[in-house]
Order: sequence, then C-alpha cells, then structure tokens
Amino acid sequence: MTIRYAINDETSVKAAVTRNYQYIHLVSNSGNTLPTDLWVPSTYIVKPQISWLYSAGFFKNFTDNKYETSIELYYKDMQNQVEYKEGYTPGLGDPEDEFVFGKGWSYGAEFLVNKLKGRLTGWLGYTLSWTWRKFADLNGGEKYPTRFDRRHDMSIVANYDATKKWKLGAVFVYGTGNAITLPERFYIINGVLTQEYSKLNQYRMQSYHRMDLSATYTPVPKKKRKVTGYWVFSIYNVYSRLNPYFIYFDQSGSPTTGDLKVEARQVSLFPILPAVTWNFKF
Repeated sequence: MTIRYAINDETSVKAAVTRNYQYIHLVSNSGNTLPTDLWVPSTYIVKPQISWLYSAGFFKNFTDNKYETSIELYYKDMQNQVEYKEGYTPGLGDPEDEFVFGKGWSYGAEFLVNKLKGRLTGWLGYTLSWTWRKFADLNGGEKYPTRFDRRHDMSIVANYDATKKWKLGAVFVYGTGNAITLPERFYIINGVLTQEYSKLNQYRMQSYHRMDLSATYTPVPKKKRKVTGYWVFSIYNVYSRLNPYFIYFDQSGSPTTGDLKVEARQVSLFPILPAVTWNFKF
C-alpha cells in the first residue's frame, strides 16, 4: 500500500507499507570467508521468507524540474531467515540438515540528487543502512551484522552529450566492505594448528570502490537505414582497484621446527578491463 501527497507541482511526500514472500533463498555461511552461498527453494523444512517494509520519503524538484532530489527512510522486518549451522563445511549430504532459521531486520536512509536536463545529466545516490540477523543457534543467540551489511553505499553517474555522434559516461561506486568472521587466536594442540574465531561478522573487508568510463559512438548515416548500430568503448575499473572477494589463511613451516608462519591472503577479481562492443537494432 502506497500513499502519496503532492504539496505542489515540485514537492511531494510518500509513505508505503509492503509485505513480501520469497520462495527462493540465498543461504550464506556467516562463519566462512569463502563464497559458499547456495540458492534453495522453499520446502516443508525451509519456509518462505516473509518481510514487512515500511518507508516514508520527501521529494523535491528544482529549476523547472531540472533537478530531482529525494530523502527516504525505511525499516524492514524479516522472518524465516536461513543460514548454515556453526562449523558447517560443504559436503555431499542434504544441505537442509545443515540449516538454521531465525529473523532479521534492516533500516536506513537513502538520498538522491538527479539532474534530468541538459547536455550533462546524471545522479548522486547515497545510502546509510544497517542490516542485522538473530538466530538462536548462531553467535550465542546474539544479533550480528549480515555479510552484506553495507554501512555506506554511494554511486555517482555522469553522462555527457559531447556531439551528435559521441556520448561520454562515467560511473563511480563506493561501498563499505563486507562483514566477515576471522580467527583471532591460533593454538598448537597435539602438533595441529587450531583456530579460535571471533563472533560472527565482527570484522570488515576493505571498502569496495571503482570507476568505469565509456564512450559511445553513433554514426549518423546520410540515408535512413533499416539497420542502425553504435559502438561502445569502455574501461571497467579504470584504476585497477583490487577489491576483495574473500580472505583465506596460508600456513607455511611447521610448529615442530619453530618456523610456523600464518598469513592472511586476499583474493580479488576483475582488475582493469577494457572492452569494445558493437550494438545494432532493426
């Protein structure tokens, strides 16, 4: 249910309440930094996830609707959340035997400034949010942030019509690093290295950020054609930021010889990637 009230032609407020059911679930292992997520359908054991979303916003346009701004607050309550049991390791058994169920909630604020007219258009969006989970069988029954809890999330998009043939674009994104669970202490027990982990998701990976650039060339034919096309020249991750994908620990040496060394190593994906594409329509 959504209620919107227009104060004038450029100003309005909105409030909404939404109830959602989700029958396909993304199950994460909060105690593992490896990407072991699994999509599972609802069954007799795995109940559909249910959520209530409450939101309210203020919207204001400026300069004859050239600029669009908005502020929205939200709160989301989630039931029948699914995660793996503590100590889970991937195997060949039925994954439903390794699931635990609990609840979650999230809240935050979203801010948007959007330029709609002119040769230069684009937007600036920023979200401040918190996302929590609570399971009786995880983290001692205490709440903890989800792996995808992202405190700060920002995106800047700019598009510029340089000429009739050329359009330039730039995108910058920034986000707080994913929450992860890491070992805090190491012990040698009977010659075997043993780890003692922190509470769930008490640490953060490095922040995620990158910039993408593009140039679109659209030829202007002298005669009208049935098939038209355009070229896109793009660079993904211009400054080749090595954003973290997951973290693992590498062990070298031996405790018996006294040269045991444990190092945390980061795995990253997708450095700078240039691309050229040709698109057509008819």
